Amino acid sequence: MAREKLGALVMLLFSMAYGLLALKIPLSFIAQGEFFTSRTMPYALAVLGIILALLILVLPTADPTGKHSIAAETRGMDWKTAILLVVGMILYGLLMKWLGFIISSILFLLGGFYVLGERRIKRMLLASIPLVVGLWFVMSALLGVYIAPGELFYMLGIL
Repeated sequence: MAREKLGALVMLLFSMAYGLLALKIPLSFIAQGEFFTSRTMPYALAVLGIILALLILVLPTADPTGKHSIAAETRGMDWKTAILLVVGMILYGLLMKWLGFIISSILFLLGGFYVLGERRIKRMLLASIPLVVGLWFVMSALLGVYIAPGELFYMLGIL
């Protein structure tokens, strides 16, 4: 089996599991009658993943022999940067509860910019702070989504 077919099979299984887990997302009584709920996007992503995986499985491969080595395919990729960004995403998820959305998002973006090669602090701050504050404003003020400020602020007695 060619690598892309194996990858498509894994993606198909993942998308089907993701779609099944989306069924377990709880809906309030009011949301059950709505067209767009918290289940809508997971359903759409699962269906899109299933369709794309099936297309890859059914259509012919780009290389009929499928005998390129993994080393040949991944040569020249910047693995250090990719790994550092994944570690940053994990830290972002862990810090979100304690530092809150605004601070942890700014720190994540600053770290991501640094890993990607940006060294000008002023540019990094001017790119990250307005973006995060604007996104927070849209989500909390315009859409009415409550975003917890973070456990640190409660422990310090600020909120």
